[in-house]
Amino acid sequence: MSLLALNFALAGAREGFGPFLGVYLQQRGFDPAATGFAMGLAGLAGLLATTPVGALIDRTAYKRAALAMAVLGIAAGAVALVSTDSLWLIGLSQLVIGVADTSIAPLVAAVTLGIVGREAYGAQVSRNEAFNHAGNAANAALSGVLGYALGLGYVSIAIVVMAVASCGVLLGIDKGSIDHGTARGGEQDERSTARVLFGTRPLLVLACTVFAYQTANGAMLPFLAQARTAAGADPSLTTGVMTVVSQATMVGAALLAARVAQARGHAGVLSIALGLVVVRGILAAFATSWWLVVPVQVLEGLAMGMGGVAIPALVAKIMDGTGHATAGLAGVMTAYGAGATVSPLLAGLVAQYLGFAASFVALAAVAAGGLAVWMVGRRALGMRGPTSQTDGVSAEPA
Repeated sequence: MSLLALNFALAGAREGFGPFLGVYLQQRGFDPAATGFAMGLAGLAGLLATTPVGALIDRTAYKRAALAMAVLGIAAGAVALVSTDSLWLIGLSQLVIGVADTSIAPLVAAVTLGIVGREAYGAQVSRNEAFNHAGNAANAALSGVLGYALGLGYVSIAIVVMAVASCGVLLGIDKGSIDHGTARGGEQDERSTARVLFGTRPLLVLACTVFAYQTANGAMLPFLAQARTAAGADPSLTTGVMTVVSQATMVGAALLAARVAQARGHAGVLSIALGLVVVRGILAAFATSWWLVVPVQVLEGLAMGMGGVAIPALVAKIMDGTGHATAGLAGVMTAYGAGATVSPLLAGLVAQYLGFAASFVALAAVAAGGLAVWMVGRRALGMRGPTSQTDGVSAEPA
């Protein structure tokens, strides 16, 4: 139960301004290109920090303390962000948030794996993700109310509250319950982290796929919110409703992913998630009313909920026995961070010159490319059946 409470509380804190940042900067007079630049900096920080952080996590026994520091860093960055109108200071806050946020996913994965073990990990990830998205929905609702009643700058209050709650839950987890050997996927051999990561072909294919997945996903919600705001909708209410719809859908999608994985494996779950992103991007290009905005957000919930379960489960299986499980997840999350960096930059530039509808079509095309890479790669590497049978691809050097 402590892992579920932790994921609920962390969700609200690590989301930060999340989808509200785009409309917040828009309200402060920044154009789409500047907004994309500011939003992309957090992803850039994550891109540079994720893999080294993952390698450190494999070696540290202070995972609870590291989680507390990361979540408090996000809260501090959010407060700093709303205290200035300087794009460069906002960018600096985003860098702090990016480094802190990129540490949370591998830390939570390591703590979870260390507590429940390899065999129960996939099912626990599904439950973790359900509570994570429930926490995101609760935070989005609270943030939407604060933004609507007091102004978007007050969204930082919700972030601080959830950060403090996260630290409280961490204090309740017995540090002795975490098996650090299990958390890193066994004992480390003489190979360096870089050699293990670059020598594991299934991990490289997964990383390329995840890059396309997040490039397509990252900017859709905030830019759809900007498109609706530009059409006259209230920014706080619009973003809050959109986020709650998607996060509430993710709760069910995360639980559904565990069922789908029994028949199709986690590789199949990721294929479905990518296909949903393609459909979502195409529909978003025509979403000029709530009749289409809500289905678009339901599709986001399904895609992100299923992908959020499939990705760490695939990494854990691929890296089992290497002693570099967290570094492997961090490597994939580096690709995820690269996608998060590119997504708002790509969407912002396309929206600036061709309009919001064209930006959604461009993002859908990226998702389609990622699906093609994944379908070819998973067949070539044998990742076609249920996880227990054929997702267990060897992590031996290529």
